[in-house]
Amino acid sequence: MLASLKSITSRIRTTISSRRVDHEFASELENHLDLLISENLRRGMAPDSARREALIRLGGVTQLAETNRELRGLPMLETLAQDLNFAFRMLRKNPGFTAIAVLTLALGIGANTAIFSVVYAALLKPLPYPHSEQLFNVLQVSPDGKATGWSYLNLEDLRRQNTVFSELAAAQAHQLTLTGHGQPFVVNTSVITPQLFSVFQVQPIVGRAFYPEDGKPGAARVVIFSENLWRGSFGGDPAIIGSSINLDKDSFTVVGVMPAAFRFPQIAQPDQIWIPLPADPLFGPWMPRRGGHWLQVIGRLKPEVSMAQVKAELDAVNANLVSEFAVENSGWQIRTASLQGGLVRNVRSALLVLLGAVGLVLLIACANIANLLLARATSRAREIAVRATLGAARGRIVRQLLSETAVLGLLGGIAGVAMAYWGVRSLTALLPAAVPQFNPIRVDYFVLGFALLLSLLASAGFGLVPALFAAKSDLQGSLREGGGRSGESANSRRARSVLAAAEMALAMVLLVAAGLLLRSFNKLLDVNPGFNVQQIVTAEVSLPRTQYSTPRTWLGFSDELLARLHAEPGFRESAVAIPVPLADGNINLAFDIVGMPPLSASENRTANYVSVSAEYFRVMGIPLLSGRAFDQRDATTTPRVALISKALARIYFRDQDPIGRQLRFGFPPDPPVDREIIGVVGDVRDTALGSDPGPMMYVPYAQAPFPGAVVVAKSSVGLAGFTSAIRRTVASLDKDLPVTDIAEMTQILDSSVAQERFRTDLLSLFAVMALVLAATGIFGVISYSVSRRTNEIGIRVALGASRPQILTMVLRETLTLAMIGLALGVPASLAASRLLGHMLFNISASDPVTLIAVAVALCAVAVIAGYVPARRAVRIDPLRALRHE
Repeated sequence: MLASLKSITSRIRTTISSRRVDHEFASELENHLDLLISENLRRGMAPDSARREALIRLGGVTQLAETNRELRGLPMLETLAQDLNFAFRMLRKNPGFTAIAVLTLALGIGANTAIFSVVYAALLKPLPYPHSEQLFNVLQVSPDGKATGWSYLNLEDLRRQNTVFSELAAAQAHQLTLTGHGQPFVVNTSVITPQLFSVFQVQPIVGRAFYPEDGKPGAARVVIFSENLWRGSFGGDPAIIGSSINLDKDSFTVVGVMPAAFRFPQIAQPDQIWIPLPADPLFGPWMPRRGGHWLQVIGRLKPEVSMAQVKAELDAVNANLVSEFAVENSGWQIRTASLQGGLVRNVRSALLVLLGAVGLVLLIACANIANLLLARATSRAREIAVRATLGAARGRIVRQLLSETAVLGLLGGIAGVAMAYWGVRSLTALLPAAVPQFNPIRVDYFVLGFALLLSLLASAGFGLVPALFAAKSDLQGSLREGGGRSGESANSRRARSVLAAAEMALAMVLLVAAGLLLRSFNKLLDVNPGFNVQQIVTAEVSLPRTQYSTPRTWLGFSDELLARLHAEPGFRESAVAIPVPLADGNINLAFDIVGMPPLSASENRTANYVSVSAEYFRVMGIPLLSGRAFDQRDATTTPRVALISKALARIYFRDQDPIGRQLRFGFPPDPPVDREIIGVVGDVRDTALGSDPGPMMYVPYAQAPFPGAVVVAKSSVGLAGFTSAIRRTVASLDKDLPVTDIAEMTQILDSSVAQERFRTDLLSLFAVMALVLAATGIFGVISYSVSRRTNEIGIRVALGASRPQILTMVLRETLTLAMIGLALGVPASLAASRLLGHMLFNISASDPVTLIAVAVALCAVAVIAGYVPARRAVRIDPLRALRHE
């Protein structure tokens, strides 16, 4: 053993002389050997043991020198392999550090990858149609600035005068009842012009597409199936081509099957059947009316055409329409918008905010790992300084350390991608209907590339600063530190504190954003929708036009349905209405006030139109403010009447009494008629909770029936009891009528705020992650500070410092970091919250309550994170502290 120690001593001295180290360093190294021996003797070691341990601790110098000489002669790839091999060994020797760093990084990269997969599929990836960048929405804009659809006759004029679009097509969605194949069921149908499939450049997988003559009046009734309907309900039988089906009791011939991936992008529900416009039982009768704006038009732009040419031509077409058909088109404009842009317009900002938020989480994670690496670099100061003194260039040391962080980044990236696969499945299930999913949301090659790039950037981000600090290590300074304990420079301490404060600032940005959205969402839920939601249940029943072809039959069915439903236990209060608030969109109609001067061509009075039975207001709890409600006097043969909302009375009648005045309007294709206002009812938020109540006008269902309606009932037996009762009642009237969209009003209310709930929940989750990471960073900094100040604390205790004084000293450092973080976080939060302004409801983006609450919460969390190491500090034994190495 003695010979071995002599050999080590000889190699150390040979290394010193072979490297031509200056005399001062040689003296320092020999002095340090003596210091180590003295330190070991003070610790109670025997002289031989003290010398043996000191020599072993310095013996690694020779190995480092030989490694440096070897690496300088190796090619770059072999050097890189050596670096990576050494990095894996170092990380394997520190499993605790490696596990914490990889898990932290995996959370950040996994969350970013999952959110990016949604953003990529919805916003960045082209739509799944050939040359989708050529697809544009063509809109008619009303005089009040609302983008709407087209009438069929206006569309035909546009088609004849068009030279900039290679194809133009239109569609509108509805639902029809399919019978004749087992139990009747409702299918999502689209009435289209035959050019739709050529606009999207898609071909059937079986059969044929529509011919131009299929779109002409009097043509044979033909339909095309979707692949999902064909395989799901008809077993994929190719004999379906040429066979007949019944839609709303009308017979249609199936001529083709479209691939499952295709559907008209602007239709909320996946299409199952396509019908040419003239053959459609619902919208076919609307074709001769020029004034309706109900068709959604899409065009494929010619490749060589510029947007300036498009605008010039559409302006010319619009001028022709106004000139020839002034009554229907005066004040209207024609505009275009990219198809993809229109689909994501309402969700783009929310998705980008979520992507930015999860990016901040990754920054906090990187700052956390950088703090760990700085602490670890301090403990490796002697190793790095010896390398530098023995000839390793600073760049070489930085590269070695960055190879370790690259390995961490790679491991974190792999774990993050695994988390992202799980996260994408969860996100897909939680996404609100407003987020388009035409492209599948998945972790594909592009998203994997994003995760790899993110791993490399993250590893460089959290590894570069610690590597640069570590590369500055000075062996002479390190050797002067007592007992094997490596010193930490003031710059390194400041860097760790800055990183911890930065984590607090970033966490504050996310917490303020989440707090604002959470308060906004709570305010939204507290809004009074204007009607009762408790114990209200709804169901839709549609009537086939062949069997129920006249308003008289529609009204007869609804009267009999309500009469039989009233006989069911628990349903004494029920009504029919169309549309129902928050569930069925709205019907916006223009109207005139009889006796008032006509408006100019560029002005328009509009209100949302609802047809209801007499019991509707009592069932829904909508108050009658003046006049009377509908009753048995308001029948088919009696004078036409209407109720108006408080908002309509306020906007159009101001200080006048509207009772007895008349409105002139009509639901197409019926012509406008005069209706006497018999009452004013309370306002209802019929389109969205976050929208102010607009003007509404109600008409008696007896005077304006529909081929089917929504049954609204106050149920004391719950949804299951209502479902059984309504299906049994409808079947007793007509066994071929399905009942659809059965729901509680509370469910409808929840669905109407699904997008707001999604972004609030997700941003709150990211904020909690950020808070935990920031608290971990504070804990790490204070814990390390306490460990480095053990001797100082021991001396303070030995000199009489009390435990509360030690606790206060440590917590003061904690609060100092928290205050610095808040000082940086407040202006950053105010700047970032401006991006949320359009997402907030009844709350300011600079809401002081949210800022103060978040600041107090962050300080509390910081104190809790610093309290654990502070408690450890007050328990330090002075004698052990003075012997602390």
